[in-house]
Amino acid sequence: MKFLIFTLLTLGTLLLTGCFALPVEEPVLPPPISAVPEMRALRTLEVRRGDVLLSTNPSTQYVPVRQEAMHFTVAGRRIRGVFVSIGDEVKVGDVLAELENPYLFDQLRDAQWDEEWVQLQLTQLNERHTFSLNQAEATGIPIDDSHYLNERSRLQGELGLIRMRIAHIETEIDEMQIRASFDGVVTWVMDFAGVMWSGIGQPVVTISDQGQYVFRLVGRDAETIIIGEYYELTIAGDVFPAVAIDPDAEDIVRPIHTGLVPPPEAFFRLIGDNMPAITGNTFASVFLLHDAARDVIYLPTMLINRVGERTFVQVVEDDIIVIRDIVLGREGNNTTEIIYGLQEGDLVVL
Repeated sequence: MKFLIFTLLTLGTLLLTGCFALPVEEPVLPPPISAVPEMRALRTLEVRRGDVLLSTNPSTQYVPVRQEAMHFTVAGRRIRGVFVSIGDEVKVGDVLAELENPYLFDQLRDAQWDEEWVQLQLTQLNERHTFSLNQAEATGIPIDDSHYLNERSRLQGELGLIRMRIAHIETEIDEMQIRASFDGVVTWVMDFAGVMWSGIGQPVVTISDQGQYVFRLVGRDAETIIIGEYYELTIAGDVFPAVAIDPDAEDIVRPIHTGLVPPPEAFFRLIGDNMPAITGNTFASVFLLHDAARDVIYLPTMLINRVGERTFVQVVEDDIIVIRDIVLGREGNNTTEIIYGLQEGDLVVL
C-alpha cells in the first residue's frame, strides 16, 4: 500500500515537471491585408496632320575670296608686339606686328635730318649762284662758277648717299614690320605672351578679304545643290539667307585638292545686309530639304511596329487596346506619313 502511494506521488511530480517544460505558444498575428494597385493610365498620342520632312544639315566652312598668312622675313629677332586682334578691319599698309629694334628708328630720324640739312645747303647754293648770275648780267662782268659746280656736285653726291642710307634703313624697318598687303579682316592671330622670337615663314597674322561671304560644302550632299537656288545657313544659332554660286564663274580661291578624284563640292554666298562676324574657322550648317509630304496624317517613326511584312500600331478603341494595320507613305527624319489605317484624332499607344 505504501509502495503504491509512493509510486503515484512520483508519477504526479514528474507529470507536473514536464508541463512546465512545454514551450509557450506565441500569439498568432492577423493575416496581412494586400492593397490592390491602381491601374496605370495609358500613355497615348493623338494622331494629327502635319508635314513630313526628309532633310539634312551638313556643315560648310567659310572660304575667303583672298587670304594671306603674314610672317616676318627675318629670324631670331624679339617680337615687340602684335597690334591687331581677330575681327579687326585693316587697310593696305597698316602695321600688324613689329620686331624689337628702336635704334633703326633713331637712325632713320637722324638720316632724315641730314637729308633736310644737305637739301637746304643745296637750295641756298643755287640761290646764291642765281643771284651772282643776275649781278654779272647787270654789270657785264663774267663770274667764275667752278666753285659753284664743285660744291653742287659735292652736295648732290652727299645727298645721294644719305638717300641710299635712308632707303637701306627703311628696308630694314620693313623687314621688322608686318604690314597688311590688302584691305581685309584679321581672321587669325598668333598667341603672343611673354618673350616671343621671329621665325621665317612662321605665321603671325592672317587677314582675309571678306568682300564676299562664301561657304564651301564638301561631300555627297553637294551633288544635290542647284546653282542659283536659295538656301538657309545657320551660324552660331542665327539663320542667314544664301544663294548657291558657281565658283568657276566668280573670283573664289578654291582649296587645293591632293587626291586622285576631287570630292563633290558646292559654294554658297550669304546675301542681305545683316552679315555675321567671320573668322578663318567659321562653320555654318546648311538646311537641305530632300523630300516632303505636306499636310498629311503622320506618326513618329518610333511608334510604328514592323513584324515581317506586317506594319501596325496599337490603338485605343472604347478603352480597349487593339492592333491596327497601317500603310506607310513617305518617311522623314523622325516621322512617317500614314496613307491608310489611321485618322486624325485616333489615339495611338506609346
